[in-house]
Amino acid sequence: MKNLPLQRIDRDHRLHDHLMGHCRLAYGQKWSDPLGRHIVACMDATDTDSVGRLLTRKARLAVHDPPYNMIAFERMDAQQFIDQCRKWVHTTDRVLDENSSLYVWLGGDQKNHFEPLADFMIMMRSTPFQSRSHITVRNQRGYGTQKNWMAVRQELLYYTKGTPPFNVSAEYTDIPRVVAGYYKQINNQRTENRERSVSPNIRAGNVWVDIQQVFYRMPENVNGCYAQKPLKGCRRIIEASSETGDFVVDFFCHSGTTLIACEMLSRRCLTIDIDPVFCEIAIRRLEHFRTTGMTGWQNSNPFETDFQTDSRLRELAAASKRPVSEYKTAVL
Repeated sequence: MKNLPLQRIDRDHRLHDHLMGHCRLAYGQKWSDPLGRHIVACMDATDTDSVGRLLTRKARLAVHDPPYNMIAFERMDAQQFIDQCRKWVHTTDRVLDENSSLYVWLGGDQKNHFEPLADFMIMMRSTPFQSRSHITVRNQRGYGTQKNWMAVRQELLYYTKGTPPFNVSAEYTDIPRVVAGYYKQINNQRTENRERSVSPNIRAGNVWVDIQQVFYRMPENVNGCYAQKPLKGCRRIIEASSETGDFVVDFFCHSGTTLIACEMLSRRCLTIDIDPVFCEIAIRRLEHFRTTGMTGWQNSNPFETDFQTDSRLRELAAASKRPVSEYKTAVL
């Protein structure tokens, strides 16, 4: 079994900068799928004209996971972040069809007045998009302290323009265990909800309890990435709000989940990222999927082949696993 994990790239600037030398794209460049299906571009999502020129026709769906105070942007306060969001929302509006959907993954910092979630919602009132649903995805794993409620949720905002398609059958899923826990007394016997149901499926609604968040033991895990969104959730969005052959756009490609989901569902994807490293990861993930059928690297990483020939990369990857004091000594 391979054992080549890669620590979070955004936490290690030396590792990140070294990986730039293994990227095929520089800022302003694009990668066109040799099979003619997808485009990966390294550019700023707020550059409306450049992004618009990448599409041969309007997209039907946008799925965005904007980083907040992460590697793609400088650290900023809530208002700066919202000002940035307003620009890429404008770009999104320009590249979407008049009948289209927009989904945005965006949480609230419970330690700081739940920003930027509320700020973003207010900002969206002044855009052409109409709010449709506030989806909550329940994580199986949580985090927190003994002095607060454990955080086990991710937020997904759903907006539309015009009258886009919505495939309601995409909502149906196996009855989750938490739903099956509803009981009723029948003939003095307690029956489970699953036992009385006439169907083995149930609509997911706007609270998703059947989506497994991505962690290192899952086959779809992409080592080196943070806050990776699950393929099942992305597939559900794409199946519900687009049709075969439609263009789907993702302005913050990161680990390339939207790209992989589009490949699996016969959609065309335009995904961009301001960082060449994450563009490269997305491209390699697509190539890896086409070659092996695997959706990620459970015990390896996207730069596995480079580890074999690049001793400096091996050194930096090993150093990033050590305590900070040892790491500083190793890389100086």
